[in-house]
Amino acid sequence: MDDSIYSDPSALFQMIGAGREGGLPMPSILTPTEVRSKSQTFSSAIFESWNTLKAIIERHEATIRRRWLKKTREQRKKILLAVWPGMAAVHRPDIDAFKKKRNTVSQAKSREAYMWPYVNLDDLSKPKLFLMLLNARARNQPFAFARADVDACRFGITSQAVVPGFLNEHVMMFTGRTDRRTYGELIAWDDHPDAFTWMHTQRGAHPGEGLLILEIQERLYSFLANCCKDILRDMTEAAQTGSDASPQPEPPSISCSDLGLGSLAASTAEAPYRVPAELNLERLKSIISAKLLSAEDHVWALREDPGYFASVLQEYKDHRQEMMIDVAGKKHPLLTNPTQEEVLWGRIIQNSIVAALVDIEIWGNLLDKIMNLQNLAAKYAAKLDPEKDLPEDFAMAFYTFHHHLGRYTKGPINNLKVGFVASPPMRPFFHREPQVPGSNVIRVMKRAHLKDDSIRDLIIWIFMTLFDEQQLHLVGLSTLMDELERVQNSDPKAKEVLSPWVVDQISSLAILSHCRHQVELYQPWAATFEDEMASRQKEIEVDLLHTQRSFETYLRTEIGPAVISLGNPHGGAFHYPVNKRKTRENIKAMRVAEGNLDSFWHELDGKLRNAYASSPRVKILLSERILERTPQWVEPDTRPAVIQPANARVEYLVNPLSRFHFDSKHDVEIGRNYQQAAKTKIKTRGAASTDTSSNKASPIVASETPSDQQPGFSVDKRAMKVFAIIFYRPSASSQPGEIPWHDFVHALCSTGFLAEKLYGSVWQFTPQKLDVERNINFHEPHPSGKIPFLMARRHGRRLNRTYGWHGGMFVLESSKGGQDS
Repeated sequence: MDDSIYSDPSALFQMIGAGREGGLPMPSILTPTEVRSKSQTFSSAIFESWNTLKAIIERHEATIRRRWLKKTREQRKKILLAVWPGMAAVHRPDIDAFKKKRNTVSQAKSREAYMWPYVNLDDLSKPKLFLMLLNARARNQPFAFARADVDACRFGITSQAVVPGFLNEHVMMFTGRTDRRTYGELIAWDDHPDAFTWMHTQRGAHPGEGLLILEIQERLYSFLANCCKDILRDMTEAAQTGSDASPQPEPPSISCSDLGLGSLAASTAEAPYRVPAELNLERLKSIISAKLLSAEDHVWALREDPGYFASVLQEYKDHRQEMMIDVAGKKHPLLTNPTQEEVLWGRIIQNSIVAALVDIEIWGNLLDKIMNLQNLAAKYAAKLDPEKDLPEDFAMAFYTFHHHLGRYTKGPINNLKVGFVASPPMRPFFHREPQVPGSNVIRVMKRAHLKDDSIRDLIIWIFMTLFDEQQLHLVGLSTLMDELERVQNSDPKAKEVLSPWVVDQISSLAILSHCRHQVELYQPWAATFEDEMASRQKEIEVDLLHTQRSFETYLRTEIGPAVISLGNPHGGAFHYPVNKRKTRENIKAMRVAEGNLDSFWHELDGKLRNAYASSPRVKILLSERILERTPQWVEPDTRPAVIQPANARVEYLVNPLSRFHFDSKHDVEIGRNYQQAAKTKIKTRGAASTDTSSNKASPIVASETPSDQQPGFSVDKRAMKVFAIIFYRPSASSQPGEIPWHDFVHALCSTGFLAEKLYGSVWQFTPQKLDVERNINFHEPHPSGKIPFLMARRHGRRLNRTYGWHGGMFVLESSKGGQDS
């Protein structure tokens, strides 16, 4: 390269087209003298404001909290605007500015929105976020926030709304610097042997980004200090910061979570206002483990419950683009030609079953990787040095985990590309282009001349940004998921335009994104991950290909016409009246549906077995569980009921959703007068039949084991009503109704679970006061907020399978005795 270009950075940028229309923006070219001058000015102002803020908060934080919480939202806004005139009005003003493409926003206001996205009236005028920000910034040194502050405006840098200046061969240092002289110190590469390494490993900042950090912090600390002075305006300066008042103990921590329930969305919303979080591998493990359990339960329910199987197929059908009408109002050819019906059902069955099986492999692979990271973290705990690189195997474990998370996000995104526009709530706003004969390609466009609807249009913008790789790169997946979650939680209309299937896909995508973002918190090492991963791309891809072998055969296996015919729900093949009274006709219908489902899986299992597509993980799942089938009907006994002895086998009466096991010693039959007696739980385990000598599915044989004694729970009436429904006795004559979601959460929490809302509809329940360790996830019903009876029964079955719970374990708090021993 020409020496003149090397010595003149502006010439270098001009050579690559910077400053031209459509090219990169031209950065300001900085000199060391200029950077040092600005750095000293900013640093002095930062520490002057921080010292004032620290002194006020140490003496008057409790008073400021009381006064702030007593004010109305308008009074809070007045204080904020007095100190920061023209403060952005909306949450995430950077996203708002990006949507407007900066053509309707002045350049200065646009830059401000990207530089301080968390400084806005919408968030800071709420009761607690401003107080969290005061506490975090006052009680911690400015360097603790240096990386977080520049990361907060990363969207602006990526979208080129914020352009850092350029100074080559220098690094700016923040970490551990606690005074105005050394904070933001500029060091030339030639002046220190480690300066280049600090720059390369991002333990120091590029001078351009370093000046951004200083600019952000100078205005923020001044703003916070002046807000405190305004709130305490009745006090003298000496009373606010000086000898007239002494430091006081720090008040208790505050949170925005409602009712004491944890919320990942709330934690995410609070993050910009708190001390930067650290990586928590155990928490990631608990989230991934619970997702794996949900994936396993989903596959098992598809094998066991005909009603669930049919509902899943219908849901996939409702989100196929073939279900959309075209611009002329015509149906897709597959819906107008009866001979093509099997083609559509083949696609639906293949996609729904393969997606379920692949999900087990994805979450299982991620669980293996997070457990490996935990083991390595423990191995190297005493040897890690922030000034040195990670050990090779530990670093590679992070690279591959991060890469897997990124690759696995493609699945839900691709599903949503097809299913979002085709979902029933969205279908009125999109239509297909006329189908080209002989082509399977479906093209969809948004309808023209739609009436304005701010929430609907925002939701559509979020999804269209998600589907555009370039726009997604600019905004960031984590930012997009957080914004979608915020919209769902803040406006009920948002839930009306998102179907449960779409919300479920978003939940999985958001959790993958959250896990990836958490890895990026592993500082200072995470700052180097992107560059290091790029240099080891081939090795990382080999690792990905190795783990993908566990499910690639699922994707290549064609299920064939016989399987499609058996899985087609046409004609009520899977009609499953489990929610109806137990009559001869209903029991017969249930047994027929179960037989049809068994035949489908028997045929499909053979296909997978012949294609060597059954993974070890799925084989283990099938070997550890037993199918539950409905016994034959017998006429009710009209003789007076006989009181059963305490040790009678009544397991069948307290297990959810017709949980009746077949075994060689006990053949159970049911009549309408079946009564509940003692509360004994018999634990059974068995293996799914793998006999291929017959084309008919065989009954599952359960091997009996000694009784597994379970603890009893004393619960209030609200919780008791929930457990009575999810463990509903099939002999009862009354039909229970729906369960409000918050009642379900209350019931589980009353037994010792900690509830936390993750993303979308997913809630995680973590045992806190129970003799079990595994977490469990449930989906909040969308959009009604009430759990239908059939879904409640399935929840009961999952609790039984995971923890051994049954209806006889729960008694009212006022009851005397009666608990299981």
